[in-house]
Amino acid sequence: MNENRLNDSDIRGKIDIAFARLIGPLAIMNELKSYESSQEEIHNLLNIVTKWGAKFQSVQNLSFINSYEILNVYNRLDALKDKFLFDTNLGFESELSDEIVIWMYELMELRKTQIERESKNGQRK
Repeated sequence: MNENRLNDSDIRGKIDIAFARLIGPLAIMNELKSYESSQEEIHNLLNIVTKWGAKFQSVQNLSFINSYEILNVYNRLDALKDKFLFDTNLGFESELSDEIVIWMYELMELRKTQIERESKNGQRK
């Protein structure tokens, strides 16, 4: 669905879903023995994303996350995906590393949409 056609409430709802779909797999990965070699990195990323999610609940906007920070987290999640996605020692849980990158990208797109709308609304005033 095109984010330009969504109202602000719909976008906030999509952000809630993106956080849930990102935090859930990260929390599971944090507990799985198969991801033990990267547990410290996973735990660190889970803390960052969870703090973002908590702050979003208060402010209902993602503009508090600067572009460097969100890109850095995306790249770190992508590195985890590259490390585990095709690991033949893993079973179905290898898909978790792919899922976190997908939902992080969705979060980045939704943040961009919110910021663009804020900018456009600021120009109208």
